[in-house]
Amino acid sequence: MANKTQYKHKLQYNNMYNRNNYRSFSVRFNNNSEKNIIEWLENQDSVKSYLTRLISEDMAKNQ
Repeated sequence: MANKTQYKHKLQYNNMYNRNNYRSFSVRFNNNSEKNIIEWLENQDSVKSYLTRLISEDMAKNQ
């Protein structure tokens, strides 16, 4: 089992890697007024794949 120092180094590496290679976006939906959108997204196999496809299609359409 890894000791705390090894875990700490691995966590630091992962955090640095993520900062350098990813961009994160957050969206909030209202449980009452946007319930239909929440249900739709929850029924997707992958929300990320679904949103990525929608955005890519929109980008292609608008170029």
